[in-house]
This record gives sequence, structure tokens and C-alpha cells, in this order.
Amino acid sequence: MTTSSKNILQKLRDFLLENTRDNITLKFLIGLILIALITVMFPHPESIEYSYNVGSVWTDKDLIAQFSFPVYKDFRQYEKERQEAEKNVYPVFQRHEDVTKNQIDALGQIVQSLEEVVVARVRMMKTRASRDSLSYRESIGELPFSLTDDEWNLLHQWQATENRGGVKRFENFTQTLSSIVSDVLKTGIIDQLKMKQSRAELALRKGTEEDIIPYAKLYDDDEAINVLSARIRAAMGEGTQASLALKIVRAIVKPNILFNREESDRAIQRAADDVPRTIGFMQENERIISKHDRITDEKKLKLDSYRKARVEQGSEYIEWRHRIGIVLHVTIVIGLFTIYLFLFRKRIIHDNGKLVLISLILLLETFFAYLSLALTLTEPVQYLIFVPAASMLLTIIFDSRVAFYGTVTIALLIAGIRGNDYAFALTSLVAGALGAYTVRDIRNRTQIFRSLIFIFTGYALSIIAISLEQFESLTTITSALTYALANAVFSPVLTYGLLIFFERVFKVTTDLTLLELSDFNQPLLHQLSAKAPGTFHHSIMIGNMAEAAADAIGANSILGRVGGYYHDIGKMIKAEYFVENQVGSGNRHNRLKPRMSALIIQSHVKEGVELGREYGLPEKILDFIPQHHGTTRISYFYDKALKQAMRRPGKETINDEDFRYPGPKPQTKETGIVMLADSVEASTRVIDEITPQKLEQAIENMIKQRFIEGQLDDCDLTLRDLTKIKDAFLKILLGIHHQRIKYPEQQRSEEAAALPASKPSDTALPVVETVPTVAREPSTTAMLPETRSSPEIAPPTTEDKTPRGEREQADTLRHMTDQQS
Repeated sequence: MTTSSKNILQKLRDFLLENTRDNITLKFLIGLILIALITVMFPHPESIEYSYNVGSVWTDKDLIAQFSFPVYKDFRQYEKERQEAEKNVYPVFQRHEDVTKNQIDALGQIVQSLEEVVVARVRMMKTRASRDSLSYRESIGELPFSLTDDEWNLLHQWQATENRGGVKRFENFTQTLSSIVSDVLKTGIIDQLKMKQSRAELALRKGTEEDIIPYAKLYDDDEAINVLSARIRAAMGEGTQASLALKIVRAIVKPNILFNREESDRAIQRAADDVPRTIGFMQENERIISKHDRITDEKKLKLDSYRKARVEQGSEYIEWRHRIGIVLHVTIVIGLFTIYLFLFRKRIIHDNGKLVLISLILLLETFFAYLSLALTLTEPVQYLIFVPAASMLLTIIFDSRVAFYGTVTIALLIAGIRGNDYAFALTSLVAGALGAYTVRDIRNRTQIFRSLIFIFTGYALSIIAISLEQFESLTTITSALTYALANAVFSPVLTYGLLIFFERVFKVTTDLTLLELSDFNQPLLHQLSAKAPGTFHHSIMIGNMAEAAADAIGANSILGRVGGYYHDIGKMIKAEYFVENQVGSGNRHNRLKPRMSALIIQSHVKEGVELGREYGLPEKILDFIPQHHGTTRISYFYDKALKQAMRRPGKETINDEDFRYPGPKPQTKETGIVMLADSVEASTRVIDEITPQKLEQAIENMIKQRFIEGQLDDCDLTLRDLTKIKDAFLKILLGIHHQRIKYPEQQRSEEAAALPASKPSDTALPVVETVPTVAREPSTTAMLPETRSSPEIAPPTTEDKTPRGEREQADTLRHMTDQQS
């Protein structure tokens, strides 16, 4: 696929996402489809009217039949009897006498053709005429096999003998071979391999008669050929005549007893239908079961039959009432979960893709519950409903609170599908919650498998508690624990596989994905360290600062750190234009106009996004590349352009937009933090004789400037958050720029160097006319010339050069912050 095609597909995908991500109509459609599908999985009303099991005691009042009804067999027993009846049906075969007759006739025709071929061959060899040659070729073309030289010689001998008036060899050969073939066909050749038959006998029909005979009395294809071969050799010897006879036999012999599938299927269906569905009949006003009676297998069949009869007697009204109740049931359970997401997880409720993902997880679990009912097994297969897998997926993809509420929702839904089974809902909730908590702070994918012990512990405690409460036998408890152990083993495996599927299909960026991207051996980071080492180390610094600040305000620290690592990957394309990547080289911007320099600086944003997409970076990480600059101005080149324009009035118009990044402004807390970290890190690099007071002032000035510029308007950072971010940055930067002990030799060297010091006024930074190399794009209104290798775009430090209007706004902001504190 070409680059242009990829770009078109990407734009189309972005357009569809933008127009469907928060579409309210689509949200309602997702909810309606989810409710409808789950409702369909709920059982028929006859399955949930009463709750009873064999061995339990009937605690309700005496149950009297209000009408007469048949007592049906247990469905599993009935199906077993049907299967046994089907197995006892003999496969039906039909003997076809016309097939036998046709094969004998074909044998005679082949021998006659052999005789004609020999005559034509002799004539052709004598006359060499083309007409005789054509006749020979036509004759030999009718034969279904070829002849060897020995067989030709034998046929010539037979022809010569008959021409001399001797024995009629061809006629005798035909009679002998026909007799052998007729005997075999009379016994019968079936069109099925005997070794593949499940029964020892078959039903053989001839006309209206049917006989049950064993397969051993008939031949299949292979046996028929072997028998014919043996009899031919016994009659004709091992010579050429026998080999010719075998060729003829293989060409004509076919099965004459054919399997009749239609009649066999009809017989199987008839036998299955003959199995009685009922085992008795209950009269009206007859007692079905008395209070305090123990429920036996027989009484359970009566209860099941009565319940089914009541549903059938109630007609469509009961069915519709039941379905309406199910719809309300499902709507209430899902509605509570939706309200939680709406109130506390708006980022999920406003993303239809995430709603579809959650819906799929709910549908998967309810489908497992439906299968546990559809599979009529005596084992406790309900413990193979992998609720812990859903809990762990919700935790990893979203967070533990969403996972807990999702687990409660799933437990209620599957319990409803299984006849409002509260006990099973409790076991599922406990095991699912423990599974969610074990992956709450997951750091690698293999950690998923450590949840096995906790999942089984949750199941085991719940099963034992409920089983003891219900006086279950030790065998029942052991069986339930066995299936729970299987669930605990397979849930992590299912989670691992589905997590990869959801990450790729729904483009979900989980903490696991972020942790994998934070590995410095990732291709992009590895290239960045090789092509732009200065930018790489700067990115590591930004990642650490962003992580600390995100931790301080409760944002996603992993996302902030990884976003900091990748925010400047576009610089590796033109690394030599950024000062942190230059070691003793000339400044390339000296030969460029300010507008061109600004374009180069701006281009690393677009190139970074394209590079990230090429390497498959998630959208969450790509957002950091343009948003960490927002719409800030590249002030140094803007100021330089203004100065050049002032020297040549009227010749050039300076457009402010040409010197600004395209944006957008930060949209999340994490991208806002990286913007501030990038700006602060650049501003602190140009501070001479760093002290904690200078660092704090520089950080505060830069955060205040970004706030006043409106760069933080679109993210959710509050003034309290900005204060915490400032403190987190200060702590990190103090650790980097901490004071070191000077040794005596260093002090003497510095004192000696300071003796010929110049006048105090000389300590000011000189004004250098050359254009500094721009490496730190986060710009301020104060620009320092290139007097060191650190970035030149920095905020005011020792001297406040902020314009008067902005100083007044800053003072007002500080006053408001103090009041709020």
C-alpha cells in the first residue's frame, strides 16, 4: 500500500471516529442491542417458576394439580432413549438385479470387441491399407483397457484356432468368466466399506421383501476383486489368460447392493419418534407433592411436567408478561452500571468504541451462562463461566472500580439467566473481584497468570460456604471445586488472548501497552538515542518530570512518562537543527531566514506524528507530539524577524501565525503536564548559579505564563493541580541541579581565575548578533543569546522582563491562588 493510500485511509478512519465517537443515537442503539441480545439468552418461563433440586425438601404447601397433564420423561433420559433407538436401526440396502444383468452383458460385449480387434489387426497387418488401419484404431478405441504383447499373441492364437475350425476359444472364455462373475454378483457386492460400519448387520431389501443379514455374507469392492482374482486363477491358471480376465473383471464389476440413504434416514426418524415422551399421567385434583416431602427423581419429573403444562395452559399472555419482566430486569441491571459510568467515568460514556467493548464483554459472559443451561449436563458447568476473565479485562483496560461494578453487573445477569441463582452470583462476584484486584497494578503481561491462586481461593471459599449452608454432599463440593479450578486456570489464558484482540481491534491503549512502549529498546526510542542523543536525554527528563507531576495530581503517571519519552521523536529527522544534538558544529540557522528556521522547528511536530503512525504508536501517545507545544509562539525567530523588518520598513510583513505551532492545545491533564515540563525544563537550563529560590521562581513564572497564554484552557488542570505540579517539578529539578562540594584545589583554581575579573557591568551576558540554534521549542517572551550549549529559549530568571500588562495579570493570578489556598 502506498503512502498516499495510507494517508487517505487514516483520514477516513479519523473522520469516522470523530463523527461516531460520541454520537448519542449510536449510544442508544448499542444499549438497545445489548439489552435485546441478553434478553434472548434468558430461559423460558417454565425454567424459573420454582427453585428445587433432587434431594431437597419441599417447603411450600401441598401442590395439587389444577388440571390433568402428562408426566414427561427427563429430557436427558428421553434424548438418550432416542439415540439408543436410532442406533438400533439397521442401515437399509437395496439389491439391484438390473445392475447384475448389465455387468454380465458388458462382459460379453468386451470379449466380442476383443475378437473384432484381433480380426481388424490381422487384416491391417496383411493389407497395410489406410481403411483397415482406421478400422483397427476405431475397434481398439472401444476397449476399456490396453493389451500387452503376450495378450495380443494369445488373442491371435485363439483367432487362428477358430479360423482352422478348432475350439471356439472366445466363446469358452466368455462362458467361464461369466460364470465366475455371476456367482460373486449373486452373493452381492455392497457400495460401502465393511470396516467402517458400526453395526454387524444390515437390512437388505429386494422389491417388497426385507432381510436382516450380516455384512460378513456380502462383499465390498476390495473383497469382490480378491475373490474374483482367486477364482479366475483357479480356473485359468497363472498365465496370460488369467491376467486378461482380471482386466475385464476390473472394468465391468460394480456393486449391485446399494445403500439407500433416504430409506435409512426415514427408518431412523421413525424409530426415534416411536420412543414415548411420557411415563405417566396426572389427574386433575391429584396431589403432586406434599409439604415437607423429599424431592425424588420421580417427583421432580411431576413438578417439571406440571410447570411446563401451566405455561402451555397460560397461552401467549404469560409468555409476553415474562418477556417484559426480563427486559425490565436486564434494563435495571445495565442501567445502574450505565449511571455509574455517566457520573464517574465520563471518558468511557463519551466514547462509543469503549461502550461497544464493554458490551462485548457482557455479551460474552452471558453467552457462557446461556451455554451452561443449553448443555444439559449433570456436572456443575456453571463454574466454567469465566467471570474472572471479564473482571481482569475491565481492570486492565479501564480501572479496578469499573471492573468491580462490571463484575457486579455480570454476576447479576448470569444469575438471572440461571434462574435467579443467588448462590452462583455470590461465587462469581467474589472470584471476579479477587481476579480484578490482582491485576490492579499490573506491570507485565505474565502477571495475569498470578491471579490463578486468588481466583480459585475466591471460588473455593464461596462454594464451601454455600455448600455447607445447603447441606451439600462431599462429592458435590468436590465436583464444584474441580470445575472452579479449571475456571481459575483458563481465565488468565482467556484474559491474555482477549486483551491482545481488544488492543488491536479497538485500538485500546492499556497500561501494559504503555509499559512496553517505555522500554528503551523500542525501535523509535533506540533510533532517537542514536540519531538525536541530546533530544533523547531531554525526553527522559521530561518523562520523569511528567510522571512525578501526574502522580501528584492523580493523573495517569505511566501515560505521562511514556508521552514524555515520545513527544519529540520528530526531531530525529533534522536533528542537527536542534542545539541539544550539536557538539561543536556550526549553527545551521545562521544561514537561514527566520521564517525558514521557524518552519523547520514547526516541522518536527508533523514529522513526529507521521513517524509515530508509521511505527504504530497509539493515538494517546501521538496526541503528546502536537499538544505539548499547543499554539505557542516560536519567539526567538519571531523577534528576529521583527528586528529585520524594522531595518527594512515596508518591505516585509510579519505574520504572527507563521511563527506559532499549529496546535491543538493540550486536551488532557497528561498532555498539559508534558507541555509544562517541556517549558520548565528549557527555562531552567539557562539559569546561572542555580539555587532552590531561582528554580522555584523560574518554574512558577513558566507555569503562570502558559496559564495566561491560555494554553491550558482545554485540559482539566485546576489551580490546585498547578501548585502540585510546580512542587513536583521543583523536587525533580533540585535533585538534578543539587549543589556539589568543592574540593580545596577547585576553590583555589576558581579564586585564581577570579583575580583579573572585569567590572561588575561586564558580568552581564553579552549581546551576540549570531542566531542561536533552536532546540527547546517551548518559548517565552525573554530570549537569551547563545552563550552556552543549553537551550536559548527560556523564561525570565534573575530579571523579570515580563511586559507590564502580563505582570499585572500574573499578580492578579497569584492573589487569586493565595485566596483559594
